[in-house]
Amino acid sequence: MRQVRRWAIGGVTTAAAGVFMAAAAWACVSGPVVNLSTINAKAGQEVGITGTGFQAANQVQIRWNALDGPVLTTVPAPITGGTLDAKFTVPAGTKAGSYVVIVNQTKADGSLSLSPIRAVMNVTGDAGSNPVLGAPAASTDTAARANGLARSDDSISFGTLALVALGVGGVGMFLAGMAALFAGRRGTSPAAAKARS
Repeated sequence: MRQVRRWAIGGVTTAAAGVFMAAAAWACVSGPVVNLSTINAKAGQEVGITGTGFQAANQVQIRWNALDGPVLTTVPAPITGGTLDAKFTVPAGTKAGSYVVIVNQTKADGSLSLSPIRAVMNVTGDAGSNPVLGAPAASTDTAARANGLARSDDSISFGTLALVALGVGGVGMFLAGMAALFAGRRGTSPAAAKARS
């Protein structure tokens, strides 16, 4: 009986560890990463952008300050080795402030193939002064948003529900295993030694 209990506890512990590792691996999938050659630029200045982790078969679009903002540059496929190396120009007439450069990778039909990647940059004044904190953000028109982006969706994805279910199941199996372990230890007491005569 003790051998069966040990095997059961070992099995539950191994299953719980597997669930935790699978959930962590699924949650920590990394996507592309981008870097700007400078985070402070003037209106009309050229800025370099590099990145890794892109899909080779799909084009990359770099947009200004919104998911549907002006396209600053398009890098056609193939993206050799998944590495992005491009340049864009900060739009002329841009007021000093903080802005977002958004990198989209799209399929031939225009739908997104990856989640958009964002990089923050500051547009400085003509004298090179830092932008004013709290500068108003540019207005956006969501009607021109790329295919595949949610316009208004408060629902929870199936993947999120599956991850939560795996986590709850893993915690439950771990607790059941620990309870079985402690119950097994409490139920066994050492046998009294027989006295020799």
